[in-house]
Amino acid sequence: MLPLLKVLAVFGLIVFLLRKKYNIGWTMLAGAAVLGLVFGLGPVPLIQQLGLTLINPLTVTLMAILVLIMIMESVMRKTGMMEAMTGALFHLPVNRRLIFAAIPAIIGLLPSAGGARFSAPLVAQATAGFPYRAEDRVFINYWFRHAWEFSLPLYPGLILAAHISGVSLGTIILWQWPFTIAWVVLGYWYFFKVMRTGRADDAAEQSAATSECAGNVGSEPAQGFDAPARGAAEGDRASNGHALRTLAVSTWPLWLTVLLVLVHAPMVWTLCGVLALLIGLKKYPLRQVWQNLREPMTVKIVILIWGIMSFKDILVLSGAVAQVSDAILVLGVPVVLITIMLPLLIGVLTGLLQACIGVSFPLVMSVVEPTVAYVMLAYVAGVVGVMLSPVHLCLVLTVEYFRADFFRSYWPLLAPSLLVMVGAAGLFWFM
Repeated sequence: MLPLLKVLAVFGLIVFLLRKKYNIGWTMLAGAAVLGLVFGLGPVPLIQQLGLTLINPLTVTLMAILVLIMIMESVMRKTGMMEAMTGALFHLPVNRRLIFAAIPAIIGLLPSAGGARFSAPLVAQATAGFPYRAEDRVFINYWFRHAWEFSLPLYPGLILAAHISGVSLGTIILWQWPFTIAWVVLGYWYFFKVMRTGRADDAAEQSAATSECAGNVGSEPAQGFDAPARGAAEGDRASNGHALRTLAVSTWPLWLTVLLVLVHAPMVWTLCGVLALLIGLKKYPLRQVWQNLREPMTVKIVILIWGIMSFKDILVLSGAVAQVSDAILVLGVPVVLITIMLPLLIGVLTGLLQACIGVSFPLVMSVVEPTVAYVMLAYVAGVVGVMLSPVHLCLVLTVEYFRADFFRSYWPLLAPSLLVMVGAAGLFWFM
């Protein structure tokens, strides 16, 4: 029981430091150091292990991957590709509600801390004229932005889960793609069909959508005007085709990366190749790439990976993993419950998926057989916990932008998030 209490105390320290807004990388390094000391690891072996972790090829690879993703995000933003993505959506002949959901989802293709603040103004612009409350706009922006957490190999949490568990990234993605689809479908159904059912403003919403789509169209065309009508239809088709081409051209680096990862191409070389092609096609200045490498964010990424990987390594070196695993088995806690509850609770407490995976996965993988089914269950639990965290940066920034009531924005997230967790448990049981 004592080893379990020691680890819980270290978890408490990490959560406390994160709540105090300390850098997550330095926080994880501090947690790793304290963990080693309380489990009897001397200062010299502790410092040696921190140094060995820093130069470990796996650690260096993770650092390189995240830095390359950061550069890709910067290139796509600064060359107008993200703006072109969202602009093309408004020219597609789809239900307006789908566009509302698609805007934060497309911005979410590029993971960035607090990126919901970037998509919030676009959601506000798209929903202008529709009788949505501020809390409704919070749900749209926050929920649909995070659909890619389960399946896009650009997300650091997914990369960390693959490296810590030993299950290939492509295999995890193939298992978790259904959750991306379920997340979107469930959010759409829950928001537009459940939350808004019976509201007085539904009729006004329908009226606004109808009038916007109708434009200046008359009730019945005169019989002699079928040629202009055909011309207009052909113009619409041309406009739709242009929008689809723009969308494809603006998103190709993302989909090419996903496809290469799914065929098990090494992530580092995949990103290097896609990024080199992107820089060449866009004639992006190499001096700007150098400036990106010198930004404070690059240093933060290096420290983040060093901290998370050090915590994992010291968990093993100090004997904490073995001792905690034995304590849990003695208590008789079902391993499935551990697989769900540990990532879920750490996700709620930290609001950061990287921290959630870095802290919980080494322990979870030590008490279960690290198969893709267990990885899926633990990862989904972590995402749900992070989504329900009141300290999640995206949630805080979105609520602040729309000047919404926090609790009226928070409660609608509970039901669909827990339904996703139930679905993961059901798929685990079935498999």
